[in-house]
Amino acid sequence: MIRYRAMGQWNWNDFHRTVRVSTFHLDNLDHPVETVLDLRQSARTPAGAVGHLRSLGKKDHANRLPRAIVIGLDAETQRALGAVDGVYRANEQLIRFVDSEEEAQAILAEWMGEKD
Repeated sequence: MIRYRAMGQWNWNDFHRTVRVSTFHLDNLDHPVETVLDLRQSARTPAGAVGHLRSLGKKDHANRLPRAIVIGLDAETQRALGAVDGVYRANEQLIRFVDSEEEAQAILAEWMGEKD
């Protein structure tokens, strides 16, 4: 699993830079990787969240699975993204929205029990 933790003040350039750098580390792995974005310690979610969050869960590397979990995103932004009941789907992409670490771990356990 790869976890991104947004803390304090940040912007989408910071986020995408971090994702690009972490993607290079995926080259050294020989297994699929889940993605978790934790926003609970963020001062606020920067403007333009809908467009940027749609990049999560996309198959941008052979080792990254086409799904992601986002912890702590407000319901209004989820709705604007098109999520229904905490789930956003587009083609093969899947993003699950949860409020707690426990919920995220339960989804990860469920996913790990599936055949990829």
